Amino acid sequence: MRGYVSCAVDCPYEGPIDPGAVAKVVARLRDLGCVEIAVADTIGKATPERVHAMVLAALEEAAPGLLAGHFHDTGGMALANVDVAWDLGLRIFDSAAGGLGGCPYAPGAAGNLGSGALVAHFASKGIATCINRELLADTETMLEAMFISER
Repeated sequence: MRGYVSCAVDCPYEGPIDPGAVAKVVARLRDLGCVEIAVADTIGKATPERVHAMVLAALEEAAPGLLAGHFHDTGGMALANVDVAWDLGLRIFDSAAGGLGGCPYAPGAAGNLGSGALVAHFASKGIATCINRELLADTETMLEAMFISER
């Protein structure tokens, strides 16, 4: 079972989230038996400094191998936030082909971090992902054509 701590940095209703509150939810999900817990910047307003504080708090309750990062790119900081989480030991990150999606219940939560952008970012740092970049690019191109034609 995978659990999510949505809005782990900012909430569209409550504003900034205390990292200690995130740690408490991580502990509850861990105790419920989650084998993976994603900490999410659901609305994409996080900064690397705030992600650092949040992930450090989460690491007080769970080992890095239990945690995953979920960063939206609304504010253009998703890859910088991935870097912070990577430096703290996280190795699992959510992304979406072409950056599709968002969060329908969180006002202002635009597109997810694009898989192509994440894989290219890791490649530029010499981090292997085992993702076929050519197939991923083809898939993202196809999805873009499909969804642009629907608009």
